[in-house]
Amino acid sequence: MNTKHIAAEYLSPQTVFDDSEVILSENDGEKTAIDLLGAEMAERIEAIILAEKKNNIIPRFNQPKTVACVQAEFHVHENVPSALKHGLFACPGSYPAMLRFANATNSDDSKKDIRGLSIRVSNVQGPVLWGQPGCQDFLLNSYPALFVATPEEFLDFIRARQENKKVQFFLNPARLHLKSLWIVMKASKHHASPLDIRYWSTVPYCLGEAGGQIVKYSVTPCSEYTTTQVVEAGENQLRAALKAHLQRAPARFDFGVQIQTNPDTMPIEDASVIWDEKQSPFQTVATLTIKNQQFDSPELLASCERSSFNPWQCLAAHAPVGRMNAVRRLVYERAARLRNKEEPS
Repeated sequence: MNTKHIAAEYLSPQTVFDDSEVILSENDGEKTAIDLLGAEMAERIEAIILAEKKNNIIPRFNQPKTVACVQAEFHVHENVPSALKHGLFACPGSYPAMLRFANATNSDDSKKDIRGLSIRVSNVQGPVLWGQPGCQDFLLNSYPALFVATPEEFLDFIRARQENKKVQFFLNPARLHLKSLWIVMKASKHHASPLDIRYWSTVPYCLGEAGGQIVKYSVTPCSEYTTTQVVEAGENQLRAALKAHLQRAPARFDFGVQIQTNPDTMPIEDASVIWDEKQSPFQTVATLTIKNQQFDSPELLASCERSSFNPWQCLAAHAPVGRMNAVRRLVYERAARLRNKEEPS
């Protein structure tokens, strides 16, 4: 299937494109199935986060524990390989960015967990597929694959969580998810600092608007200074480590792109498969730089908590692809609207 179709068939009916650029897929049956999956996911997630509401704050379903939000510079390199010069990476330059570091659960920072990094690059040129003009979002985790392969498996997990049966999701004899359990156990780790963790997009994206390549993203720490021991052990030790690092030296990450070279071993529709970096290494296209700043005041932490990110808030050249990304469009949009008490436009 043409990559334009993979991305375009799941776009909101309100999204407007030039017909010469994007041709909508005729696979209405698949689109309907995705819409139904997304609708049930969104409804159940809304019920879950409303039930977990505390102090009039509606939590996130995914990556609920905020470590911090920081301002950064996203600098696109001059020597980007020609095959990767699309969208945000087309021309060298620097852009303001906002980064949110978070945990996959509400657990104490000292516990094993999966960590998350959400990036919003601002002042980008060109129309976005959804959301705020001039913004490009990237969503990443500290493990290169998701713990479920398909939207159907993710819906099973959401159902189990709503019924307080997460253990049964993994160990139900009628429908075992042992690979999912293995991934969660392998991905959950102790971390001394969020600035020394590598992050991956886990799911694929298009790179290039006209039948472009399929890619994944990764952000790799490359700071001169690293945190070698726990700072202020406790519930918010990752925030303390981030602050201590920036007070001592800037933090940097290389932003890399991995091209899909073999659809069989690097699938779009199985999010639990890690794409082999020996088969297709990540190529660095940009650098993120975070300088010392205040980020832990009550006002800034509250603003960070209100922030929301969406993989569909992106340039067309970075369109999400695959069924997992398709359901995320509806789920992320509805969850953000609920958390921020937005009214539908």
